[in-house]
Amino acid sequence: MCQSLSYRAQRAGVPTVAVDPRHTSRTCSAWGHCAKANHRSQAAICSVLMLSLTTTQRDLLCQLLVAEQPASAAALGAQLRLTPRQVQYGLREIRPWLDRRNLALRNTPGVGVQLIGEPAQKRALLAELRGQSRLQLILTADQRQQLLVLRLLTADEPVILDRFQHELAVSRLTVLRDLEVVEARLQPFGLELARRQHRGWWVAGPELLQRQALAALFWGSLPCERPLTQISNGTHVAFSLAEDAAFLPIVTDINRLIRSFDMIAARTVLAEIEAELGGHFAEEAFVWLTLALAIQRQRAAAGRLVSEETAMLAWAQAQAIWPVVEQSVSQRLPTLSLGASRSEASALAAHLCAAPRAELWRIEFSSSLDSLLKSLMQEIALHYALPELAQDELLRAGLEAHILPTCVRQRFALWSPTPPVEGNTSSDGAERLLITRLSGTAAAALGAAIPPDAEEELALLLQAALVRVQPERFRRVLVVCPSGMATTQLLVARLRARLPYLGTFEVLPLRALSPQRAAMADLIISTVPLPNRGELPVAVIQVHPALRSDDIAALMRWLGEGIV
Repeated sequence: MCQSLSYRAQRAGVPTVAVDPRHTSRTCSAWGHCAKANHRSQAAICSVLMLSLTTTQRDLLCQLLVAEQPASAAALGAQLRLTPRQVQYGLREIRPWLDRRNLALRNTPGVGVQLIGEPAQKRALLAELRGQSRLQLILTADQRQQLLVLRLLTADEPVILDRFQHELAVSRLTVLRDLEVVEARLQPFGLELARRQHRGWWVAGPELLQRQALAALFWGSLPCERPLTQISNGTHVAFSLAEDAAFLPIVTDINRLIRSFDMIAARTVLAEIEAELGGHFAEEAFVWLTLALAIQRQRAAAGRLVSEETAMLAWAQAQAIWPVVEQSVSQRLPTLSLGASRSEASALAAHLCAAPRAELWRIEFSSSLDSLLKSLMQEIALHYALPELAQDELLRAGLEAHILPTCVRQRFALWSPTPPVEGNTSSDGAERLLITRLSGTAAAALGAAIPPDAEEELALLLQAALVRVQPERFRRVLVVCPSGMATTQLLVARLRARLPYLGTFEVLPLRALSPQRAAMADLIISTVPLPNRGELPVAVIQVHPALRSDDIAALMRWLGEGIV
């Protein structure tokens, strides 16, 4: 304890009084004088340490210094991603620090908190905070656990518990509790947290699965309160603790590590592969493929190679894209052996085939995937008793660009961001049954079913195909939107763009809508509940003014009525 206080005092600039244990023969008064001097020194140390700030308190104080009006605890917390209770606790710790600088906080109930002082004082204090070196980086449990996942996934050798304690500046018990959470976060990726006495802790599992966990963590998709990392502009991994990296050893190491993943170089390589394949990936898919390629390049350069998997290699070599991928890996990673180069190429090929596309590649699928597409198309046509669906090129392109890639991702356990689903698009139990059968067909041919997060998109593709095969008939649509002219025009424009088969649109004020007027239309689209809806002789579909995906699905179901 004394050594710790002495070390911290030296960093704080507080003098200490040393007591040599060899001089115990001195008089009691001399010993008492030294003891009192040490006591005063330790009191001074504690005073300085109590009056220093954590990085969170610094950020809170900076917000108050630049605020022109009082701000509530909730508003301050929203800016810093803190709870109102955390803000109140931070303000309590800030007050004595401000007292030493003749500044004060005014907290007015119902109004908010404001820092009272002259503008010149505030500017000087802001400059002091930005240059402050005596700060404490206090991590939350969630932050520690994310750092531990990163540390373990990137460690070259097992890490002993004492090293975790030193790097995080916490107790042994705290580290052990955090490691339990880390283990739970790794399990969904098929990874385990292994440990051995006198050797340390490490992540046990295939290299390819470790890369998937690393990609999810960098993307900010692991279950946590506040991700420490995210992909910024698709060009680099942003680390939220980068500015405070010097305050804690583990943060320093992680910040240096994250910089070693070169997404700009990976982006250039991926663009070259796209050009060779003659097509384009979907925007988000391009970004996560860039991340996957950056991880592959960094790990392979560090000697962390994918183990040879016969099934994946045989599958990849059967794909038409194999020559392009093999050449890219051999050129970019020339130091690898032939076996390692093929294993890395097969991993890259699987990632490329698992990514949704904005437009189809010039290079065709392998014969097995082409046969699977034909089987899915025939099964859809048979289910709806519409033979023309088996020849629907738009439906086939949708299955090829979006549905089959998800099956490849499922087969090889490749991580990708899951897009949010805005409502249930399936129309009824019959459609759900068809999707289940299509998933079974894919599983039998490819070894992987259609994952649940792709089923909603498949439902949209089916409903759009049904709309296309309907006989052409004129439809009159009344649009009721009391939100204003601009909103109404935008809604009609979106309807025409997304559903060109719907018909003609007429905007009608809510007050002018009557059963007689409604009888002259085929459908009413409204952005608000209609008070006389039960009296109207035609169907009414309520939509959001922004026309969300579930609104489009509801309209396509209406268009498809009578043919399924």
